[in-house]
Amino acid sequence: MEKEEGYLMTLINSLKYSFYVIFHPFKGFWDLKHERKGTVKSAGVLLALLIVVFTLRRQTAGFIFNYQTIQKTNIISEVLNIIIPVFLWCMANFAITTLMDGKGTLSDIFIITLYALVPLILVQIPVWAISHMITLDEKDLIYLIDAISILWSAFLLFIGLKSIHEFSALKTLITVAIAIVGMVVISFFALLFFSLIQQLYNFLLLVYMDIRM
Repeated sequence: MEKEEGYLMTLINSLKYSFYVIFHPFKGFWDLKHERKGTVKSAGVLLALLIVVFTLRRQTAGFIFNYQTIQKTNIISEVLNIIIPVFLWCMANFAITTLMDGKGTLSDIFIITLYALVPLILVQIPVWAISHMITLDEKDLIYLIDAISILWSAFLLFIGLKSIHEFSALKTLITVAIAIVGMVVISFFALLFFSLIQQLYNFLLLVYMDIRM
């Protein structure tokens, strides 16, 4: 029982530390790696929160801003639309930075990525509430809040990558650009692979049906 409570307190403290990181990124990200202030479990919780708040906003935002219909919504697709880009980013960044002598591990990249996305998580509930109170003419307010949270998260991600890999600012920007290209390449080959698998399955199914007949 005490051991479980210890794990729970560690998780809670790691999540609370995310608030420190978003306001003190330079020291915060350094401590995430070197002082082990963040954990993979806490990053996993942040990923789950990211999925929940984005799905909530997409499904139940004010009708002016809600282009989704619950009847046509696929929850699995909503979840994968967040999980897949996050893991593609982590894999691509790890592959590139390993080749360029980066010091961060795959778990380090996963942790700092989710901690950097905390501003995106935090603004979703206020934006969801505002979407029910404003008119279409005031929609720029939501777009402004979204833009601020995206820029804030992008800045945090840049500082986090720079800290864990111990790169210069220019080298960090280069690795980010290459990682984004890597994500596109990985996505292309993944789609090609699944397309070939589907065609092979359809061919084998057709052969089987012909043999049966």
